Amino acid sequence: MTERTDTNSQSQTELLERITAIQTDLGIDETTREYAMSIVAEIPSREIWIRSPTRTAAAALLMACRLREIPVRVTVLAEQTSVTKANILDEMQRLSNELEIAIPLEDPTTILEETCGELAIPESVENRAIRLAELGDSAGVTSGVSPYTFAAAVLYIVCTASDVDLSQAEIASHLDVSTATLRDRRDDLLEATGGQLFERRFPEASSDAIALVDSLLRDARDANWAANKRFLGLVAGAWLYTARQYDLETSVADFASLTGISESTIQARYDQYDAHRNPSRTPQGKCDP
Repeated sequence: MTERTDTNSQSQTELLERITAIQTDLGIDETTREYAMSIVAEIPSREIWIRSPTRTAAAALLMACRLREIPVRVTVLAEQTSVTKANILDEMQRLSNELEIAIPLEDPTTILEETCGELAIPESVENRAIRLAELGDSAGVTSGVSPYTFAAAVLYIVCTASDVDLSQAEIASHLDVSTATLRDRRDDLLEATGGQLFERRFPEASSDAIALVDSLLRDARDANWAANKRFLGLVAGAWLYTARQYDLETSVADFASLTGISESTIQARYDQYDAHRNPSRTPQGKCDP
């Protein structure tokens, strides 16, 4: 027992040194380092075994960042420490359980603010991203979803509809998420908020009009004709279809400017919605295959 205590005491000393080293290398602020130090200070009294000082140091710093709402990606810690992402997360959960410290999920809004600063995204686009994130959160899209994946989806949507030249792959890479997962979250977000975004664009729209947008987007998720189509194009087509159905003043060009989707694609999606809703009617325009 004495040998284990001595070994753990040595590990505790090394643990504190590793926290300082990681904090310095990553440029994490001093207050967060002290927060991490206070977390690991509880380890001896709880008789928690330190399996690896580096792993525990990385986990403690990640906990401190989460508790202080400072966005630090676990992959960055993994790259700096040579500890796997899975091991850091497992160790953080172990410390959370042993020390009875609840770890909040990271706030997507904070992640967006940090990412927009890192990528030099204009403030106007950042503000749109934050508003969209708030809509998505209200619609329940964030439930059970990685905040980084959600933030990536939000950023991709607003950048696509702006002059910001960032590809899906670039956004996914910066936030350490896969492009496939980003697309899934994007589609979930657009489906859940399509009606609300339409309402913001057309505040005079009736509740029936907004409900129609949501209905069209639900139909598109399961329709064969919509398979492999860009969901933002499907959204723009649904907006155009609804605007025309309810005589809201707009044009294909307006939606093209708003979404970054070509006028021909938006018109094609409109025609497909029209054919889906009115199968006996001759389409107004030619649909693309």
